[in-house]
Amino acid sequence: MDKPFSAIPIRDALQSTSPKDVIQVQGWVRTRRDSKDFSFIELNDGSSLRNLQVIAKNSLPNYAAVQKLGTGASIIVTGALVPSHGKGQKWELVARDIEIVGGAHVS
Repeated sequence: MDKPFSAIPIRDALQSTSPKDVIQVQGWVRTRRDSKDFSFIELNDGSSLRNLQVIAKNSLPNYAAVQKLGTGASIIVTGALVPSHGKGQKWELVARDIEIVGGAHVS
């Protein structure tokens, strides 16, 4: 990344009033499910009862490692906060970078 970012609480991302070109959040993986060209990651940092959905595209350089993330893994995600296409959520984060801080990998 070109410049360092300070992570914001997931609660603040979920309560955002407009899309953001670049934000950074950090937290623990609650669930991960894979689709054909991307993975959905539900991320929580304890600041909200609700999770933030992260979209991890297969174009990420460490996508193979992302696909092995298990519940409880600790990650830092930098990306764009965009309106969600899914039901029950206003925002989702399209990842540009996912840093894996702590394991909890599945095989």
